[in-house]
Amino acid sequence: MLEDRLTAQILVALVQQMGLIIVVALLLSRIPAFARLVRPERSEQDASQFPSTNSHLNDPMAILIPSLALGCLGIVGTYTGVPVQGALANARMIPIFVGGLLGGPAVGILSGLIAGTHRWLIDIGGFTAIACMISTLAEGILGGLLSPRFHASGRKARFALAAGASAEVLQMLIILAIARPFSEAVSLVSVISIPMIVANGLGVSLIIVGFENLLNEGERRAARLAQQVLRVADKTVTVLRQGLDNKSAAQTAQIIHKEMGLAAVAVTDTERILVHVGLGSDHHEAGSSLMTRLTREVLESGKPRIAVNADEIGCRHQGCPLKSAVIVPLLRDHACIGTLKLYRTGAGHIGRTEAETAQGLAGLISAQLELSRIEEQKKQLRRAELHALQAQINPHFLFNAINTIVSLVRSNPQKGRELLVALASFYRSSLHSNALMIPLEQELQHVRSYLQIESARFGERLVVRYQIEDGVNVMIPPLLLQPLVENAVLHGILPLPSGGRITIGAKSHPLGTELWVHDEGKGFDSSPAGSCPDPEDEMEFDNEDRTSRNTDFQQKKSNKDSIGLSNIRARLWSAYGPAASLSFDCAQGTFARILIPKKEGKEEGTE
Repeated sequence: MLEDRLTAQILVALVQQMGLIIVVALLLSRIPAFARLVRPERSEQDASQFPSTNSHLNDPMAILIPSLALGCLGIVGTYTGVPVQGALANARMIPIFVGGLLGGPAVGILSGLIAGTHRWLIDIGGFTAIACMISTLAEGILGGLLSPRFHASGRKARFALAAGASAEVLQMLIILAIARPFSEAVSLVSVISIPMIVANGLGVSLIIVGFENLLNEGERRAARLAQQVLRVADKTVTVLRQGLDNKSAAQTAQIIHKEMGLAAVAVTDTERILVHVGLGSDHHEAGSSLMTRLTREVLESGKPRIAVNADEIGCRHQGCPLKSAVIVPLLRDHACIGTLKLYRTGAGHIGRTEAETAQGLAGLISAQLELSRIEEQKKQLRRAELHALQAQINPHFLFNAINTIVSLVRSNPQKGRELLVALASFYRSSLHSNALMIPLEQELQHVRSYLQIESARFGERLVVRYQIEDGVNVMIPPLLLQPLVENAVLHGILPLPSGGRITIGAKSHPLGTELWVHDEGKGFDSSPAGSCPDPEDEMEFDNEDRTSRNTDFQQKKSNKDSIGLSNIRARLWSAYGPAASLSFDCAQGTFARILIPKKEGKEEGTE
């Protein structure tokens, strides 16, 4: 009965020690160097390995600091132990074994040496001093050896409970094997074994549960931040499409400030503040020169910086409420073009998570700015394609038109004057327009000017009919129909002695708008341009092989008589994507059909 009461008292005392050690361990987990045991981090080289452990940490301090902390916590367990028959019943093994489980053999051995050596050197605990030193070290080693299995386990708390209890069984066996006299060792073990196995095994498990809760809390916070970043990405994708300027910077900063719940957000270029939203906007004014040393350092180095207090921020305004900040570079073409600055009101409130979030936001903005640059290059390419098509206008047409006008100057001056006006209108539209998209009616007017001149040459041999459906209104790239009409005149009507008719039409289509040019000639087979274009040539192609495809296609045509059919196809693809098409039917004459999809390309004006 007395022995049962003693066992109960020892168990109660050990539970109290266990609670103290758990509280201290959880407090230690808030220290960044110690927290790396709780939140294992992987290097870029190890990022593909999961789960990761800290047993291969390359940073000596990442081993030394947790080992010292856990070893000292083990010493606390020794001093708070309960004297029993000339020995101590204590919770010293809990932090040592937990260190081995989390940090691997290195942490387990080092912390075990610290606590075990102390246990041996001090003059308490009587005849079990050497046995307890050896068992403390052995438990640290055992925890380290079990570390890989622990990290791989899906039920870590249960694993820790069983492993901790097993470690205490090992300690009892070591006491029996080493402590002398043996009879006293047996008597001691019979009293302390059950309380220590139960309490210390439970203590190891509870610490692991506490650490897992902290880890899960961090993961939940990271998930919330990831969701916030995704919302920022969704809302800024259109804002930054035109690049970084005062307007886009202001909209972006307001979105980040609202979504992230920050004290303030600022965006700068390389010389001045573009926008500052939130606290401090009364003196961090948009348009003013850069105020802080850290911002200049980020611009020069291209690396992020963290300011943990107001002095490091370097604001010279008295009473500035901003006490900590993270400043990250905005990059384009690997060059720093500005910074993103996130502020908090408390000193030291910018932690690792906030810093990584800021870098993620900066990377997001930098990527969107890069996309805006690519979009601008795409526009320039489309302008170059337009100018290339304009340059292909057949000089023979100009020569023939002038000869026709010269011949009419004496015989029919009024008609000559009309043709001269039409020629001027045609070339004005062809050579002086920088618009990437124009109304269909403007393109039709361009076509009418061309046909007015050709009709004067061919007379009654050329008949033109328009079938334009009422209400058709679509924006198209300039010079889209005119090359097709010219092909129809030169290759469809010109070879026929009696001439023929050309029909130009536009109507609504279930998929968008259909435009067509139909001549009643003999088709491509009778022309220098060769055979009717193969429908397979309408397959979409990417930017890399566009040049080679265009070259191969054009080599099949007369480079003088056929004006830029592949150029038309490429510009359709550029403006509308693969949903647009240019196709030909040569069964009766040549029927060239263009399909403009309902989702039109961006309607762009002149530069």
